[in-house]
Amino acid sequence: MKKYWIEEISKELRASAKHRHELFFAMLEEGYEWREALNRMVKLIGVNEYAEMIGDMKASNLINQLKPESNMTIATLEKMTKPLGVKMTFVPKTKKIG
Repeated sequence: MKKYWIEEISKELRASAKHRHELFFAMLEEGYEWREALNRMVKLIGVNEYAEMIGDMKASNLINQLKPESNMTIATLEKMTKPLGVKMTFVPKTKKIG
C-alpha cells in the first residue's frame, strides 16, 4: 500500500506545478530547512525526472548540489527551484540591524 501511495504522489507532483509548489511550501511551514525540503521533493518526484524538469542539469549534479556540504550558487539554486514555481528574493530580517 505504501509504495502505491508514494507512486501516486510522485505521479501527481510530476504532472502538476501547482502541487509541487504547494508541497514545497508546506514542508517549509512544517519547519524543514529549504535544502531538506528540496531534497525530499527531488526524491518524491525522482532524481532523473526532476533533472529533466530543470532542463540543463544532470541527475548526478543535482544529487551533488543537494548535499549539505555543497556550496550552491544563487544561479544554481534558481535552476533547481524552477520546477517548484518559486522566485528567489531578499527580505529584511524581523530584527533591526545595528
